[in-house]
Amino acid sequence: MPVMEGWEVSHDRIGKFEKMMAQAPIGDPIITSKCKLDKENGLLVVSDNGFAWRIQMGMGTARWSAGKNKWVRWHDVASIIPKKQGQSQVVLKIRKNGTLKLDKKGNCKTKSWKLTLNRNKDEQKPHFKLRQEAFNNILSEIYGRNRVETDPPTSDSKM
Repeated sequence: MPVMEGWEVSHDRIGKFEKMMAQAPIGDPIITSKCKLDKENGLLVVSDNGFAWRIQMGMGTARWSAGKNKWVRWHDVASIIPKKQGQSQVVLKIRKNGTLKLDKKGNCKTKSWKLTLNRNKDEQKPHFKLRQEAFNNILSEIYGRNRVETDPPTSDSKM
């Protein structure tokens, strides 16, 4: 896998990873991790196209295939705010049917997601600490090189 060394998918997440790769236009993944989005546990996959997150439901494929999944293009991210090691607040531009929603002043409406890394199965604690330390910088770097100055008129982000 082209995933950055140390961010490989743990064996208990391969099925979810493969399903996400088939359903969302993720592209080549750079980092993957168990991750909490606000208060829900799931799997995060980050690439140069954007990031995807899939909720962790249960063991059977019927249960997690019905779960929530989200896909966000980098052009729909307004900013990334590091909160603490292994946790970032991602401010998203809200779209309805692909079109940006604006407030009365003509500014994009936004909402925030809190992404918090979770430890992968069988991951050693020192390795997890290194990933936590690197998370905000890696996420900000990927966003920085892929963000756009002008918002596209429509988007396929799925929030």
